[in-house]
Amino acid sequence: MVNYINSVTEAIGNTPLLKLNRVGKDVGANVFAKLEYLNPSGSFKDRMAMAMIDAAEKGQTWNSRKLMPGGTVVEASAGNTAPAVALQCAVRGYKSKIFLYRYSFINGIDARFNITQAYGPEVAISSEPEVYMDKEQAEAFYKEDKDLPHVMAAKMDCTLYEENDSNTVWLDQIYNEYNYKGLNSLGYEIYKQLDGHIDAIGCSVGSGATLYGICLALKEKGLRPELIFGVVPERSEQFVALEKPESDRGEFHVTDLKRRIANDMGLKKWVTQRSIVEQLVDAGYPDKFFLVTAQEARDMANRLCSEEGLYCGMSSGANVVIALKIAQRLGKGKNVVTMIADRRDRYLSEYPNDIYVV
Repeated sequence: MVNYINSVTEAIGNTPLLKLNRVGKDVGANVFAKLEYLNPSGSFKDRMAMAMIDAAEKGQTWNSRKLMPGGTVVEASAGNTAPAVALQCAVRGYKSKIFLYRYSFINGIDARFNITQAYGPEVAISSEPEVYMDKEQAEAFYKEDKDLPHVMAAKMDCTLYEENDSNTVWLDQIYNEYNYKGLNSLGYEIYKQLDGHIDAIGCSVGSGATLYGICLALKEKGLRPELIFGVVPERSEQFVALEKPESDRGEFHVTDLKRRIANDMGLKKWVTQRSIVEQLVDAGYPDKFFLVTAQEARDMANRLCSEEGLYCGMSSGANVVIALKIAQRLGKGKNVVTMIADRRDRYLSEYPNDIYVV
């Protein structure tokens, strides 16, 4: 019997769920890791890139613009979205324009650029924030978050690129509902793999789409785990404000910094619409947020590689740091689930000081 696929996109999803028998052997509860780094472009972002481009082909975009044959997809990214979108465009025959955040290159990070470029898109470094606001405004925002103004400048690059080319569609992952809808499949798969026995689940939160997509899928199955947790890099809480290493509901909130920068830059869409992370928090998720340092994330990623054979990145390490902490609290007989989000190749240019970002 022949057995093959006609497109690499058919290899997206249905990833294994691994019980961490060595790293998690002394923590009480069972700790499971969804191996999303096995997706074709190396991360969970393949799921959302496929869903967002599927939707764009149907005209299901924020401005109802339809992605036409020979059209261009534009997006901004810190690393994982870029190759995921570029892969989708490569196999579907679309052009792609990817803006990588300038702060990555200020920090000397170029592995993500090289990985993305291999798929054939046009790759550019995002504009300086001062292109879209005066220097004094930018300096004031840098004091609050040194990276977020660069993120917002990249979003402005995307919106102008779309405005100036009627054959271009900006995916805008931070606000695109098909981001979290594409990640519903994670929740369905995990539910099936554990026959619904999920006591705690969580992962790193950037746009919030992964956790939101999982939670909505589990809700559809009639399951609300005992504990849903979010993980954020210490000193890089771009979208959620945390004041201590562990925060319960009522002790964290979505920051308004993004909206203030968007307003000053003229990115009206980001001022008037609700982001996915706002929807996540408003829907009652997560129960707790945890801060993880780059060193903690790096140390655990190293352990996952040397003890479990998982060649994973920093967000995966951070996820497991917190999953183990929760497993110790819940005790035997409980199941804790988190994500192995991406491959470590995109962090190679940072080695040995790999940085935890979301």
